[in-house]
Amino acid sequence: MREKKDYLPDSIQKFPDGANYRIEVSGIETPGILEAVIDEAKIQGIPIHRAIATVNGSKYWTDEQLKELAQIAAENKIEVIICPGILARGLIENPNNLFTMMNWQNTKEIGAYLKEVLRCGKMGFRGFLVWRKGILDDYLSPLREAGVIPPETIFKLSTFDNNANVCDFLLAAKTGADTINAANNLSLENLSEIRKAIPTVLDLHITFWQMAFEKNEKGKLELTAKPYDRIKDAPELARICSPCYFKFEAGTPGIGVYDLSGPNWTEKDLQEHKRKDVRTAAKVVRAIRKKYPQLLLSDWGPADLRIPKVGGEK
Repeated sequence: MREKKDYLPDSIQKFPDGANYRIEVSGIETPGILEAVIDEAKIQGIPIHRAIATVNGSKYWTDEQLKELAQIAAENKIEVIICPGILARGLIENPNNLFTMMNWQNTKEIGAYLKEVLRCGKMGFRGFLVWRKGILDDYLSPLREAGVIPPETIFKLSTFDNNANVCDFLLAAKTGADTINAANNLSLENLSEIRKAIPTVLDLHITFWQMAFEKNEKGKLELTAKPYDRIKDAPELARICSPCYFKFEAGTPGIGVYDLSGPNWTEKDLQEHKRKDVRTAAKVVRAIRKKYPQLLLSDWGPADLRIPKVGGEK
């Protein structure tokens, strides 16, 4: 007997190049980490289409570091999504404010976020992470329409916005989200329903971590990271959710993976961590090709990617 998931309809939508899915790697916290990801992708024989960078927060990057990242991405035809301002570092420093840290608490914080969007835009970046959809309607989308933010810029709605149903996705698309991270652990049935309702690109975590409070030996609550993956579901996800990005951001040490400020987790450690993400992605690609050879993975550098513009490029 066929499994229930086999009866879910194929998505009839695709990327502009005719492909069904693409690869996204998060946690690009130095230019050297992007170089390691690219190197591993070439070893594994798969393309990388999108890099989620400055997850710690773009505020901690100098102009020179951002320009170097943009140059590497442009040379290798990779889209970069910048996390403006403060993101992971704020959560690391204030773990008890997990929920409030994932929103802008006043207009000063919104202003600081927008300032970083404009700074990084001047460095050539054309993609930005948005962790709450409320800022799209009142700020980002109008600024894009007015040309203050370049019109080709895309806004990626973060997993932290926790979009989990058709209503969430319709509202997100209406307010200006161009690519939307689905909440984790959604059933294939739910994702199929969402795909039928909207044409917007879906971003799906194949590997990730989830934060949870657990009691330590002394009975105090501590925030810990739990591994999460949908590797076995990947062929079905590519089939029913096309066009979609498969996002690789594996396991422990959770949000601490982005923090290179201490001695116990170095750039070399994070490079190897990201290489493992790429190796996992290669296994997923092979599994999809074996089960559904008709499903297509985009090649390197499809024309619709928002690749950073460098060297005065128009």
